Amino acid sequence: MPRQPKPFYRKQTKSWYCSVGGRQIPLGKNRDAAHTKFHELMADREQVKDELTTLYELSQAYLDWCEANRKPATYQLHKRYLKSFIDSVGRRMRPSQLRVHHVSKWHEGLAVGTTTQNDVVGIVQRMLNWAVEQEYLYRNPIKRMKKPKRKRRDVFYTPEQWKLIRENVPGPLGELLDFLYLTGCRPLEARTIEARHLHDDLVIFPTDESKGEHEARVIYLVPEAKAILARLAKDRPTGILFRNTRGRPWTKNAIILQLTRVSKTVGFRVIAYGARHSFATEALTKGGVDPISVAHLMGHKDPTMVSRVYSHIARNPDFLRQQALKAIGKKGA
Repeated sequence: MPRQPKPFYRKQTKSWYCSVGGRQIPLGKNRDAAHTKFHELMADREQVKDELTTLYELSQAYLDWCEANRKPATYQLHKRYLKSFIDSVGRRMRPSQLRVHHVSKWHEGLAVGTTTQNDVVGIVQRMLNWAVEQEYLYRNPIKRMKKPKRKRRDVFYTPEQWKLIRENVPGPLGELLDFLYLTGCRPLEARTIEARHLHDDLVIFPTDESKGEHEARVIYLVPEAKAILARLAKDRPTGILFRNTRGRPWTKNAIILQLTRVSKTVGFRVIAYGARHSFATEALTKGGVDPISVAHLMGHKDPTMVSRVYSHIARNPDFLRQQALKAIGKKGA
């Protein structure tokens, strides 16, 4: 008959332990508290899972899965921030020891904005949820943690501002911005378009290359946008179409760097997403396009995101006056 585990004391560390599955589980330095924890573990063997592994070991298992099942960019992003997280909490910390304040201290010390902090907390939570799904853990210890609020990127430009931007962004980057302004697609989508994605007046990303990987992403091309891609595809039948002056595909950081310089020149913030937001703003106001159609053109599943992100339109008195007239069948001046 196998021996039943029981608490034992180690003089070297002046702490109590128990041995389960060939692993020693620390129970603490106080005898009574150690015995209480031991009996709690034995009463609920599922919780023992949380004591038999470390966060570092979980991160390695999760990253192996991520590398095999997610896009390379996703894997690299998760690898980068999980390494930073483990460096912060230490390789020996167990899931049962993890508290919200450990995660808060880590993400607040990253010297990044709250939007990125929201993203990185999500990465840690995803790893822990995955561990529960795979039955490495009994529960996610930070499941109810509130993430930092994301900053809304509702930057958009008036026609006058857009003209000023384009006067100060010549060459390949200007062409990329034009494409964003004409289609309302995401900057990442524009940066990854290849000739193989072109189908007459459509850009089609197959399901496994689209955001969320739930369905194919279709970008509808107006004649000007179609002409831009046709010219680029003629010169680049394979590989990424939008490239910098050195013939290299645009990276997110390279675009940010150049537009930061432009921002200083024009006197207001210039970001790639501003072109996408301007597309939506123009479509919803001057274009008179309904929110559902705008949502689909921009790659959203429903108009919820459009309504939330572009709520500034509802604060435009002139626009609302025109809408009020339309509501009773009259056209405003």
